[in-house]
Amino acid sequence: MVTTPETTGTAAAGDRALPLRERKRLRTRRTLAETALRMFTEKGFEATTLEELVEEAEVSKSTFFRAFPAKEAVAIEAETQLWTAYVAGLEERELSGIVLAELRDTLARAVAALDPDWDQRYVATRRLILTAPALLAYVDYYRTGVEKQVVAGLAGKLGLADDDLRLQVLAELTTIAWSVAARDWVRHDGRGGRQLLVQRLRGAFEAVPASLDLSTSPAAPATSG
Repeated sequence: MVTTPETTGTAAAGDRALPLRERKRLRTRRTLAETALRMFTEKGFEATTLEELVEEAEVSKSTFFRAFPAKEAVAIEAETQLWTAYVAGLEERELSGIVLAELRDTLARAVAALDPDWDQRYVATRRLILTAPALLAYVDYYRTGVEKQVVAGLAGKLGLADDDLRLQVLAELTTIAWSVAARDWVRHDGRGGRQLLVQRLRGAFEAVPASLDLSTSPAAPATSG
């Protein structure tokens, strides 16, 4: 089971409906994530120690580890917000029709519902990830955990075995489609906003069957002579 935040992309106004202890926990988590992204961007991920981070955020190490399992985890909070929302949406969704289309729509809805400042944080996070091999490895590990959760969820909903290769392919196609859709969007500083990102995501999914049908042109018949 991949470690993910229990609550993602929730606006502060919506937190008021939560118990006081939960609101404090979420505020601490946000403070740590915002502080970490700023410090890692300014100083570098490897050069910023955990001690410096907790001192800047004015929390203890034990408080940090109650919120995040590792230094890498706090660095990719925008990434985990996306995938946690996706997994939660899939758990709640009643599947009907083509499963790949259901995964596409679930991910698109998760993206659209993230808090307004997520775009900027995600762009900054992806750029940070490219500067630190440890973060690249952690994201790969994290997404693998997400895919396992999706496979297990689909297996339960569809009455299939967990080792059904079709489920693994579908789970990985979703993360690949996301990577393809988000790459240029991040490269252009999120220009076009969330609407363009979702549009690109849907386009990436539409390209899947078209890609499978792609073939080389038949060879021209040999001429005698």
